[in-house]
Amino acid sequence: MKNILLVGTGTIGEPLIGLIAENKDALGIDNVFFFKRTPLVDEVGKVEALIRKGAQLFTTKDRIDEFKSLGFTEAKNVEIAYEEAQVIIDCTPSGNSNWESIYSKLSTDKLFLAQGSEHGFGPFFVWGINNEILEENLNKILIASCNTHNMASVIKTFTIDSQETLEKANFVCMRRSNDVSQNEGYSPSPTVTEHKIEQYGTHHARDVAELFKQSDIELNLFSSAIQIPTQYMHTLWFNLEFSSDITYDKVIAKLDESVDLTSTEKLSSNKVFSFGRDHGYHGRILSHGVIVKKSISVENNTLTGFCFTPQDGNALLSSVAASLHKFNPSDWESKMKIFDKYIYKNI
Repeated sequence: MKNILLVGTGTIGEPLIGLIAENKDALGIDNVFFFKRTPLVDEVGKVEALIRKGAQLFTTKDRIDEFKSLGFTEAKNVEIAYEEAQVIIDCTPSGNSNWESIYSKLSTDKLFLAQGSEHGFGPFFVWGINNEILEENLNKILIASCNTHNMASVIKTFTIDSQETLEKANFVCMRRSNDVSQNEGYSPSPTVTEHKIEQYGTHHARDVAELFKQSDIELNLFSSAIQIPTQYMHTLWFNLEFSSDITYDKVIAKLDESVDLTSTEKLSSNKVFSFGRDHGYHGRILSHGVIVKKSISVENNTLTGFCFTPQDGNALLSSVAASLHKFNPSDWESKMKIFDKYIYKNI
């Protein structure tokens, strides 16, 4: 049997559960389990929707009766899912602690995935950037964060794919406050993130540097971050300096060829966010980043521009790709093509 357990039903877990469950037959997956710890009256609809999509509800033994009182008579003990799942995808901000208390005690034959905030869980993985990491048959992998997906794809598209030598790159991550589904965490004013990491500034540049270093690519990167009062999307400003002059036409050509990045003529994140709400899966844009074409500036050897980050969307397919490789190492990439219908080249 090919079974996946997804832990958590938040802004990453919920769409990922639905994405895999609705496509499990085409992906060759037998069962999609999801673990929800807390039975909440205001989330009954969400759990019902996930079950309707074909996922199976699991919780801790002491919470089963509470879920049944909410109408979920099919709720089962999560200990069963821990044993029967070959892939466990942790979508919570507790991946490292869950490893210590739970996952490390399970079979080492399983594949464990955590999300970007859990630095140190395992090597970074971004689908399309370092697929070769999957060939190492690791049992712990860290799915990189949304900003890491975006920044890495900008570097890959305009540097590696363009066969240009990058001297240095600077990024400013203008982060949204919280998701529209969340009540807590809204920032009433722009709030600067401290430069705590020597050489890199914030963890964003460090994470991207570590990602490429896994492929023996050394990069000179620096990032800053600021949280701004919006619930729509992160916005990334990038400035890439190359060893020789580049041309605007070549930059646009590489952007148009990219399978990781999409582009837009829109200038506001609300317009891009609205497109995702109307046409994306679960309202999510699955591309790694959305380059604002009108923001691109090329001067001699320097490329500058803005790119919107589809947070809680652009990392979803990386989790799926790693899972499929575990089950089908020879043809996992062909199975990923079923998601092409959610990828747009123009937004």
